[in-house]
Amino acid sequence: MNRLLTFLICCLVGATAGFAQGVGAEDYLEFLYQYMPLPDRTDYTRAFYERNVALSLQARREMPWGDQVPEREFRHFVVPVRVNNEHLDNSREVFYHALKPRVEGLSMSDAVLEVNHWCHEHVTYRPSDARTSSPLATVRTAYGRCGEESTLLVAALRSVGIPARQVYTPRWAHTDDNHAWVEAWADGAWHFLGACEPEPILDLGWFNESASRAMLMHTKVFGRYDGPEEVVSQTDCYTEINVTNNYAPTARIDVYVNDPQGHPAEGALVEFKLYNYAEFYTMAMKATDNKGHTWLTAGRGDLLVWASKDGQMGVRRVSVGKDAMVTVTLGKDALPEACAIDVTPPTASGQLPVVSDEQRQENNRRLAVEDSIRHAYEATMPVEAWRGNHKTIQRFLKEAPNKLMAERLLGVISEKDLRDIELDVLKDNQVSKVDTNDIYLRYVLNPRVENEWLTPYKAPLRQLLADVTSPSALIKWCEQNITLEREWRSDDGYLHSSNPQHLRMEPMSVFREGKTDELGRNIFFVSAARSLSWPARINEVDGRLQYYQKGHWHDVNFGKQQAKAAAPTRKLSLGYNLKSPYIDDPKYYIHFTLSRIVDGRLQLLTYPEEATWSSDFEKGVQLEPGEYLLTTGTRMANGKVLTHLTRFKVDKYDKLLFLTMRESEEDVQVIGSLNAENIYHDLVEDADKSLLAAVGRGYYIVGIVAPNHEPTNHTLRDIAACRQGFEDWGRKMVLLFENEDAAQRFNRDEFAGLPSTIVWGIDKDGKVLQEIRENMKLTSNALPLFVVCDSFNRVVHVQQGYTINLGEQLLKVIKKL
Repeated sequence: MNRLLTFLICCLVGATAGFAQGVGAEDYLEFLYQYMPLPDRTDYTRAFYERNVALSLQARREMPWGDQVPEREFRHFVVPVRVNNEHLDNSREVFYHALKPRVEGLSMSDAVLEVNHWCHEHVTYRPSDARTSSPLATVRTAYGRCGEESTLLVAALRSVGIPARQVYTPRWAHTDDNHAWVEAWADGAWHFLGACEPEPILDLGWFNESASRAMLMHTKVFGRYDGPEEVVSQTDCYTEINVTNNYAPTARIDVYVNDPQGHPAEGALVEFKLYNYAEFYTMAMKATDNKGHTWLTAGRGDLLVWASKDGQMGVRRVSVGKDAMVTVTLGKDALPEACAIDVTPPTASGQLPVVSDEQRQENNRRLAVEDSIRHAYEATMPVEAWRGNHKTIQRFLKEAPNKLMAERLLGVISEKDLRDIELDVLKDNQVSKVDTNDIYLRYVLNPRVENEWLTPYKAPLRQLLADVTSPSALIKWCEQNITLEREWRSDDGYLHSSNPQHLRMEPMSVFREGKTDELGRNIFFVSAARSLSWPARINEVDGRLQYYQKGHWHDVNFGKQQAKAAAPTRKLSLGYNLKSPYIDDPKYYIHFTLSRIVDGRLQLLTYPEEATWSSDFEKGVQLEPGEYLLTTGTRMANGKVLTHLTRFKVDKYDKLLFLTMRESEEDVQVIGSLNAENIYHDLVEDADKSLLAAVGRGYYIVGIVAPNHEPTNHTLRDIAACRQGFEDWGRKMVLLFENEDAAQRFNRDEFAGLPSTIVWGIDKDGKVLQEIRENMKLTSNALPLFVVCDSFNRVVHVQQGYTINLGEQLLKVIKKL
C-alpha cells in the first residue's frame, strides 16, 4: 500500500511539474546553499558545487531515464552531494564516466542492479571506525563498513541520475548493532537493496528478516522535503523521514508529558529509546506541543519513552502495538534507584520475493567474477595497513627528515587515516626533534582530534597564533574571536541549527570564518594547542575539553576567567560476586554501560571497546561528581533482553556497586531434529563424509555460512572472540558453504583466531540446509544459520540471520547442556 501510494504521488508530481524544465543550474545551486550546513559552506568552494550541479544536469540530459524522474526526487535525491557525514570528493564525475557505458542501455531498475554490481566489483564489507570515508577513498581501499558501502552506492546511483538515499536503522532491536542500506527510485517507486551486496532482483537483501524486526528505519533528506513519508524531525538543513512501514509491521504510539503539577509540559524532549549495546539508545527524539503531546510510528516491540525538561525526567516502558498511548509525568515517573525491565523486540514477519534458480546462478557467477577483479586489485597493495594509500605513505617515509618520528606519527593516527590521509597532512605533522613521550605522541604529534577529516593546519596556525603564549591565552583568544552558532528548538519541534548533523568543521575554516558550533570550537582549540606544542584533547570517555600542564589535565570552560583544573573525581568500583555461570567477565557495551545524567538526559561514557569488568571496573574508575545510570543486560537467543538499571550519585565519597546480570530460568529444550548421517564434502580431506563421522558422538554445532557476507563476517569474528570457550568445550563445529562456488570465494585468511575445532565443508546437494529448514519450520532463507545438536539427531538451539555476539550465545546454550 505504501509503495503504491508513493508511485501514484510521484507520477502526479512528475506530470504536474513538467519535470521542471525551467529550473536551471543557478536554481539548484541556490537550493544547495539555502539548506547547506555551515561546514559544507566553509570547507568546499562554490566551484565544487557548481561542478556537481552541472554533472547532475548532464546526467539528466544524457541518461535514458532523465525525463522520468520527477522534480522533487531529482532535487532532493540526485542533486545533493552529501550522503552522510563523509568527506566530500569528486566521485560524481569519476563514477559518471565509469558507469555511463554500463547502464545507458538498461531499464532504470536493471541500471540500479548494475550499479550495485559495479560497487561490489570494487568494495566489500569490513568493519571500521565511526568516521565515514569518502566514496573515492572507499573504492581505493576496496572495503568499507555498511555506512561507507551505502554512501558509495548512493553517490554512484546519483552520478547517473538515479534518485537514491541511505536508509539507517539507528540500532537493531533483536541484536546489538545497526545497519545502513540504500533505497533507489526506479520506474515510479522506491526500492531497497544491500550496498555492494548485489542480488538478482530489487527489494531483496540479507537484512529482509532483520528489518522486519526493527523498531525504526529512517533517512535524512537534504532540504525541506514534502514527500508522502512521515516526518520524524525537521531542521534548517534536512528533513528526517520514517520509512519503517516499507519493511515491518508498525503502530503509532502517542505520548503525553505532564509537568510535576500535572499540567501539559510544552517543549519537553521525548526520546524513544531501545536497548542495544548495553544502553538504552535514542533512536528518535521529538518535542511536545502545547498540549504536551508527540507521537511516533515504530515497529511492534518494546521501547523506553524518556521525557525531560528543565532538568527533570520521566521514564515509561511501552510496547508499541499493544500500548496506543502513554502519559509521562516529570519527576513522578523518574527512574527509581534500581529496577528490572524486560525488553521484547518485534517478531520476524514478511515474505521474500521469488528468485529463480537461473537468476541465482547467474548472480553467483557474476559475484565470483567481481570478487576476482577486486582480489586482483588488492594483490597490488604491498602493505595491508596502507590499503590504497601506500604510495603516499612510502613517499612520506622516504622524504621525512626524522624516520623515527615519522614512524611514530603513523603509529598514533587511526587505521583508517593510514588508508586515506594525504601527503600534505603528513608533512604538516612531521618533526625533526625526537620525543617519544606518550603524552606528546598522542596529544601533540597526533593531528587527529575527533572524527574530523584531516587537513594541514599546524604550520599555518603556528604562524597565525604566534602571539598566543599559553593555553589560558588560547582560551581567551577563542572567546574573543570565535562566535558560537546557536542551536535551539522551537515550540513546533523544529531544530534551528546551522549544523544539525554535527559535521566537523575544518580548523582553518573556523579561524577564517570566526564562527562554528561547540564541537567545531573544541576541535579548533585542540588543533591550535597542538600546533603550539601544548598537549590537548577532547576526553575520550566523557567528552570534556582539556589541556595538559604541569603533570595534570585541566578542564577548559569557556566564558570563565581561566581554565580550571579537572574537577575532583571519585572512584567507582563494580563488584560481581554473584557471577553468572555463563558470563564470567562482563564486557562493556555487551553486558553493561555507564551513563551520566545531565539535565535529565543520558550521556554515555565511551570507554574503550575492549573494556571489561575485571580489567577496568573491578578495581575502580574515576568519575566526576554527578548523577549516573548503570545499565546491565542479558540478551536471549530470541532477541529478548533482561535489563537491570541502577541510578546513583557520585559525591564526596568513593562508591561500590554490584553488576546484576539477570538470567532466564528457562531450560534448554529439544526443538527439532537433524540427521547426523547427512553427507557433506570435507574441504580439508577433499572427500564426502557424514556429519557423524566428522564429529563423533555427543553434541556439536552446524553452521551454514556465506562468503563476503556481512552477517557471516560478524558471526565468524564473534566466534573467534570466544575461541577459548569453544576449544575448552572440545566438540566440533562444522561450517558448511552452500556450494563449491561459495567455498572458493571465501577467504579464510581474513578470520584469524577461529577455534581449532572447526571443520570446513560444503553442504552436498543442500540436504543439511534443507533438513534444518524443514524440521525447524524456518520460513526465512537468511544466512548464517547455526544449530546446536547431538549425534542422536536432536536439535536444542537454532539461530538464524544477523546476530551479534553469536559466539557468546552459543556458549551459553552449550553450558546449559
